[in-house]
Amino acid sequence: MARARSRSITWVITGATVVVISIFAFSRNSPSVPTPTISNPPTATMGPAPSASALVPVQELQGPYPVTRVVDGDTIHVQTPSGDVTVRFIGIDTPETVAPNRPVECFGPESSAEVRRLLDGRSVYLEPDSSQDAVDKYGRTLAYVWLTPTDSVNLDLVAAGFATEYLYRTPYHHRDAFVAAQASAQAAGLGMWSACG
Repeated sequence: MARARSRSITWVITGATVVVISIFAFSRNSPSVPTPTISNPPTATMGPAPSASALVPVQELQGPYPVTRVVDGDTIHVQTPSGDVTVRFIGIDTPETVAPNRPVECFGPESSAEVRRLLDGRSVYLEPDSSQDAVDKYGRTLAYVWLTPTDSVNLDLVAAGFATEYLYRTPYHHRDAFVAAQASAQAAGLGMWSACG
């Protein structure tokens, strides 16, 4: 009788263990338990995906406006209600690819390709900067370009080594973030910082 009771207890313990393991396994695969996903899987760039989450617009964003053309790594065209507008990104500079009488510079094609990858077929928001002129000497609108109100294209390009921080005459609103992003990209050898020696 003691032997039968011992077998019964063993079966009860084994059965309970199977039930607990089954419940645990089912709950991990259950649709009611959120499974982490990556909403924007990383793409092949010259470094880790930069994060502009700490940067927020200082002035009201305008748009969204469809991007109609990417000229190079720091100039695009957008369609606004008043027509086609050429936009020069504030606070960054990329190697030349289309300047007349100048050779294509190291990492220029890669910077232009990255802006095309980011912006072709997309709409963007523009942020003017009251510390800067509204347009440059070529008549291009000066603005920060945002994919969303928390994703600065300008900062992303600097952080990944596709652009350098650029101060024209007077400091601009987001300069501290751009200088820090460039220092990090340079230290990590991202993009042009390793490709162009």
